[in-house]
Amino acid sequence: MAGLSKPLPAEDRLVLLPKNPGRFFIFWQLSGGRAEAFRSGAFAPEAELRLTYSDDKTHASSHRVSWQQAGAYLTVPAQGRVYEASLHAQRGGAWEKLLESNQAAAPSAAGMAEERAYASLEFHKRSQP
Repeated sequence: MAGLSKPLPAEDRLVLLPKNPGRFFIFWQLSGGRAEAFRSGAFAPEAELRLTYSDDKTHASSHRVSWQQAGAYLTVPAQGRVYEASLHAQRGGAWEKLLESNQAAAPSAAGMAEERAYASLEFHKRSQP
Protein backbone atom coordinates (compact mmCIF):
# COMPACT_ATOMS: atom_id res chain seq x y z
CA MET A 1 0.00 0.00 0.00
CA ALA A 2 1.55 3.30 -1.13
CA GLY A 3 0.31 5.29 1.88
CA LEU A 4 2.19 3.10 4.35
CA SER A 5 5.53 3.50 2.58
CA LYS A 6 5.70 7.14 3.70
CA PRO A 7 7.09 7.98 7.14
CA LEU A 8 4.33 8.02 9.75
CA PRO A 9 3.71 11.29 11.62
CA ALA A 10 4.85 11.71 15.21
CA GLU A 11 1.29 12.55 16.30
CA ASP A 12 -2.15 11.26 15.40
CA ARG A 13 -4.33 13.70 13.48
CA LEU A 14 -8.02 13.86 12.45
CA VAL A 15 -9.22 16.76 10.29
CA LEU A 16 -12.80 17.68 9.33
CA LEU A 17 -13.26 19.80 6.18
CA PRO A 18 -16.47 21.02 4.54
CA LYS A 19 -16.44 20.01 0.86
CA ASN A 20 -19.76 21.56 -0.16
CA PRO A 21 -23.11 22.14 1.60
CA GLY A 22 -23.91 18.44 1.53
CA ARG A 23 -20.55 16.70 2.17
CA PHE A 24 -17.65 16.67 4.62
CA PHE A 25 -14.22 15.26 3.93
CA ILE A 26 -12.50 13.70 6.92
CA PHE A 27 -8.91 12.51 6.86
CA TRP A 28 -6.68 11.00 9.50
CA GLN A 29 -3.04 10.14 10.00
CA LEU A 30 -1.96 7.70 12.68
CA SER A 31 1.40 7.74 14.42
CA GLY A 32 3.70 4.74 14.16
CA GLY A 33 2.65 3.46 17.60
CA ARG A 34 -1.07 3.73 16.85
CA ALA A 35 -0.66 2.08 13.43
CA GLU A 36 1.29 -0.75 15.05
CA ALA A 37 -1.55 -1.27 17.56
CA PHE A 38 -3.91 -1.84 14.61
CA ARG A 39 -1.44 -4.09 12.78
CA SER A 40 -0.82 -6.24 15.87
CA GLY A 41 -4.53 -6.78 16.44
CA ALA A 42 -4.85 -4.69 19.62
CA PHE A 43 -7.64 -2.85 17.76
CA ALA A 44 -10.12 -4.38 15.31
CA PRO A 45 -9.31 -3.43 11.68
CA GLU A 46 -12.63 -1.63 11.22
CA ALA A 47 -12.91 1.83 12.75
CA GLU A 48 -15.88 4.19 13.02
CA LEU A 49 -16.09 7.88 12.20
CA ARG A 50 -18.69 9.74 14.24
CA LEU A 51 -20.06 13.21 13.67
CA THR A 52 -21.44 15.14 16.63
CA TYR A 53 -23.10 18.53 16.85
CA SER A 54 -20.59 20.91 18.45
CA ASP A 55 -23.13 22.92 20.42
CA ASP A 56 -24.65 20.07 22.47
CA LYS A 57 -22.27 17.14 21.69
CA THR A 58 -25.16 14.91 20.53
CA HIS A 59 -24.62 12.18 17.95
CA ALA A 60 -25.33 13.25 14.35
CA SER A 61 -24.14 10.27 12.25
CA SER A 62 -21.56 7.50 12.01
CA HIS A 63 -19.73 5.67 9.24
CA ARG A 64 -17.60 2.49 9.34
CA VAL A 65 -14.15 2.65 7.71
CA SER A 66 -10.91 0.71 7.56
CA TRP A 67 -8.22 2.30 9.74
CA GLN A 68 -5.86 2.26 6.71
CA GLN A 69 -8.32 4.17 4.52
CA ALA A 70 -7.05 7.54 5.88
CA GLY A 71 -9.97 9.53 4.47
CA ALA A 72 -13.71 9.46 3.82
CA TYR A 73 -16.54 11.61 2.52
CA LEU A 74 -19.57 11.86 4.82
CA THR A 75 -22.99 13.29 4.12
CA VAL A 76 -23.84 16.34 6.23
CA PRO A 77 -26.81 15.46 8.48
CA ALA A 78 -28.13 19.06 8.65
CA GLN A 79 -26.84 22.09 6.80
CA GLY A 80 -26.01 25.25 8.69
CA ARG A 81 -24.77 23.42 11.82
CA VAL A 82 -21.31 23.10 13.33
CA TYR A 83 -19.83 19.61 13.74
CA GLU A 84 -16.90 17.73 15.21
CA ALA A 85 -15.66 14.32 14.11
CA SER A 86 -14.11 11.53 16.12
CA LEU A 87 -12.44 8.26 15.16
CA HIS A 88 -13.29 5.21 17.28
CA ALA A 89 -11.84 1.70 17.30
CA GLN A 90 -12.79 -1.54 19.02
CA ARG A 91 -10.53 -3.10 21.60
CA GLY A 92 -11.81 -6.22 23.32
CA GLY A 93 -15.33 -5.64 21.98
CA ALA A 94 -15.66 -2.10 23.39
CA TRP A 95 -15.43 1.10 21.33
CA GLU A 96 -12.70 3.59 22.31
CA LYS A 97 -12.40 7.16 21.08
CA LEU A 98 -8.95 7.54 19.52
CA LEU A 99 -9.04 10.98 17.90
CA GLU A 100 -11.09 14.17 17.84
CA SER A 101 -11.14 16.71 15.02
CA ASN A 102 -11.47 20.42 14.73
CA GLN A 103 -14.92 22.01 14.51
CA ALA A 104 -16.30 22.73 11.04
CA ALA A 105 -19.50 24.40 9.89
CA ALA A 106 -21.62 22.80 7.21
CA PRO A 107 -22.53 25.69 4.93
CA SER A 108 -26.16 26.31 4.14
CA ALA A 109 -27.30 25.85 0.57
CA ALA A 110 -28.39 28.98 -1.28
CA GLY A 111 -31.98 28.81 -0.11
CA MET A 112 -34.62 26.21 -0.79
CA ALA A 113 -34.97 24.80 -4.30
CA GLU A 114 -38.24 26.69 -4.68
CA GLU A 115 -36.51 29.96 -3.78
CA ARG A 116 -33.66 29.40 -6.25
CA ALA A 117 -36.18 28.68 -9.03
CA TYR A 118 -38.31 31.73 -8.24
CA ALA A 119 -38.81 34.38 -10.90
CA SER A 120 -41.16 37.31 -10.56
CA LEU A 121 -44.29 37.75 -12.68
CA GLU A 122 -42.64 40.81 -14.23
CA PHE A 123 -39.70 38.64 -15.36
CA HIS A 124 -42.07 36.14 -16.99
CA LYS A 125 -43.97 38.94 -18.79
CA ARG A 126 -40.75 40.35 -20.23
CA SER A 127 -39.36 36.97 -21.26
CA GLN A 128 -42.49 36.03 -23.31
CA PRO A 129 -42.40 36.85 -27.06
